Amino acid sequence: MSGERFSFLINCLRFDDKETRLERKKADSFAPIREIWDIFIAKCRNSYIPSSYLTIDEQLVGFRGRCPFRMYIPSKPCKYGIKIIMVCDSSSKYMLDASPYLGKSTKTNGLPLATYFVQELTKSVHGSNRNITMDNWFTSVSLADCLLKDPYKLTLIGTLRKNKTEIPKEMLDITDRYPNTSMFCHDQMKTMVSYMPKRKKIVLLLSTLHEGVEISSIGKPAIIMNYNETKGGVDTFDQMCSNMNSGRKTRRWPMVIFYDMINIACINSYIIYCSNLVKLNKKPLSRYQYMIELSRCLAETWLKERLNIKTLHSNIRQDINDILNISVENETTEYQNKKRKICFYCPSNKRHMTTTYCNQCKEAICGEHRGNNTVTHKIDRTYRKS
Repeated sequence: MSGERFSFLINCLRFDDKETRLERKKADSFAPIREIWDIFIAKCRNSYIPSSYLTIDEQLVGFRGRCPFRMYIPSKPCKYGIKIIMVCDSSSKYMLDASPYLGKSTKTNGLPLATYFVQELTKSVHGSNRNITMDNWFTSVSLADCLLKDPYKLTLIGTLRKNKTEIPKEMLDITDRYPNTSMFCHDQMKTMVSYMPKRKKIVLLLSTLHEGVEISSIGKPAIIMNYNETKGGVDTFDQMCSNMNSGRKTRRWPMVIFYDMINIACINSYIIYCSNLVKLNKKPLSRYQYMIELSRCLAETWLKERLNIKTLHSNIRQDINDILNISVENETTEYQNKKRKICFYCPSNKRHMTTTYCNQCKEAICGEHRGNNTVTHKIDRTYRKS
C-alpha cells in the first residue's frame, strides 16, 4: 500500500468502543486497550511451558506524550515512558506474563505494590516450586514467607535494600571486614548473605532456594552466582525489543502499547519456533531471517487477494508475483506503444484510451482488461469481432 494509505489506517486505528470509554476509564486507566491486552497476555501464558527459573523486572516503553501513568526513570535509556512489569523465562527469555504500572490508580487490594505484582504475575506457575529472581524493588522478607506458603509454593532470590528492618545490624557492619568475604544469616527456610566485593561496599541478598553456606571456587557465595545467572531475563528481552523495534512515532499512548505488543509477539513466536526445531534436531533461522519470513507470511493472504484486481498496475502485479514466486507464463503479456488507441475490448460507452498493446493479438488493451489470462483473452476477442 502507499504511505498515505498506511498513515490513514494508523490514524484511524482504535482498540475499543469510543462511546463507552469515559465510563470504563473511571474504573481502569488502561481501558482504551485493556481488552486486547488481556487477550494477548492470556495467549502468551498458554503457549509456552517455562523452565525452573523465572525473572521479574520492569520494562520502560519510551513515550513522551500525554499519559496519566507516564513515568520518569533516569536509569533507563529512554527515561520517559510507560512502565510494564514483566515475568520472563531466565533461559529462553520468553515473556510469560506482564502488567502495566498505572501509578496511583493501581488497585493492590491492600497489599504492598511489589507484593501485589509478584503474586499476580506468577499466577500461572503457582504450586510449581519454580524460583523467581527479582531486584531490590520487589524483594522483602514478608514476600519470601508468603511465597513459601500455599497456594504459591515458590522460592525467590533477590537483592535487598539496606533500609529493611529485618536485616540484623551485624550484616551491615563493614568494620574489620575484608573484600571477597561473606556473612550468612539463617531463619528457617530463608538465607541472607552479606557479601563485600570491595572495601566499604556491601551487597545483600535473600534466598529461599539455598539452605547451606556454599562458596564458589572464585570466592563468591552460591546465592550470588545463581542470582547473576538468572537475573537478566527481562533486561535481555527488553534489549531484543529495541534491536528490532516495530514502533512508530505517535502521540497516542495506546498505539505505543500496541507496538510493544507486536514486539513481544515477534520475540515469543521466535522462541517457540526455535524450541520446536531444536527438539526435531533442525537448525532454526536467524532472528533477522525469521522476521523477514514472518512478515512475508503475514502479507501473503492479502497479496493473493490483490492479484485478483483486474485494474492492478502491471509493475505492482509483477512485484507481487516475484514475492510469491508465482509463474506468469500463462498470463497475457503487454508492451508499450507511444501511439494511443481505444481499447479493443471496451464497449462503445466507455472507449478507454491506452498505449498498452497485447503481445499475442497486437490489439490495444486498457487496464480494466489486462488481468485476463490467454483463454479469456481469446473468448473476449472473438466476441468483440462478432
